[in-house]
Amino acid sequence: MLENRDFLKLFVTRLREIDVDTHLCKNVDELYDNLKGLVENVETPIPIVGNGTDYRRELIKKMLKDGLKFRIMVPDLLEPFSDIELSIGFPEYGLANTGTLVYKASSSIEEVSLYFPEKHISIISKDRIIYDLEDLEKLSVENILERGESLLLITGSSSTADIEGEIIRGVHGPRVLYVFVLEEAR
Repeated sequence: MLENRDFLKLFVTRLREIDVDTHLCKNVDELYDNLKGLVENVETPIPIVGNGTDYRRELIKKMLKDGLKFRIMVPDLLEPFSDIELSIGFPEYGLANTGTLVYKASSSIEEVSLYFPEKHISIISKDRIIYDLEDLEKLSVENILERGESLLLITGSSSTADIEGEIIRGVHGPRVLYVFVLEEAR
């Protein structure tokens, strides 16, 4: 198995192999500078899902300051929404060997926020990248899942083949996936 320091390199390599638009950012300021072009012209409120990290809070403050429209998805949110252009998520973990993003969701509204939009942006810190599913299993289930929660594994943008073997993107999830990796551990 690889040393922890090599997980980031492998994770980014795997993401790029599956055509995920991947960005390495030194800090939250650089992250926001790179992200801003993707979110500033979005007309519908941007759903935000995932863990409550410091960098998530910092990013939300920057979005508020710039007047960007967003909605923080919480389990008991009942207000329906539609026509979502883009969502932003903060996965629990990244699996280096496959480029998989691991999300925890405690409600269907959080799950829909990940799969429904045409485009999805995942933001993860390098210290949340582990090697594989075995490493995920080694983390105690109590630390990953709380009562009634699900793990969602996302590997690349959604794609499927039609009856003629032609690849179609965006049928079962986002057509376009962006991943931003914060190089500073948070």
